[in-house]
Amino acid sequence: MTVENDRDNHPQAGVAAARGIILPSSTPQKRLALVGWALMMGLIATLSAWPEGVVSDRHHLDKVGHFTAYAALAFLPALFASSLRQVLIIASGICLIGLGLEAAQMLLPGRVPSLLDTAANLAGAIAGTGAGFVARPLLKQVLREFSA
Repeated sequence: MTVENDRDNHPQAGVAAARGIILPSSTPQKRLALVGWALMMGLIATLSAWPEGVVSDRHHLDKVGHFTAYAALAFLPALFASSLRQVLIIASGICLIGLGLEAAQMLLPGRVPSLLDTAANLAGAIAGTGAGFVARPLLKQVLREFSA
């Protein structure tokens, strides 16, 4: 019996492999970042569905809020990305989340989607992803010093 055949007979091997793809070499720092990311995502989704805007549109302050929220949402996963390919997938995913949440406002009473909000979401997602990718070496150094 070959290794491939033996693996087919054990369903747990497939589950472990799938878990390795979703959370490769999960460390406490990565798990904490994932929890933080999920909390941020929940907060952003809740605020996007809120009947009236939370931040005043005066002087376009809400655009700063959109940019900052999506930059933070993209920063954490990009910080733990292991390749440029993963960073591009993260940026694309966060951009799709921004587009989707803004488009969903068409279906909500009291909410109106905005192209400027969408642009701020996308710019924040791209800026946050880039900042997280650039900050990766610093994180590795800090984690190395912290664990030593």
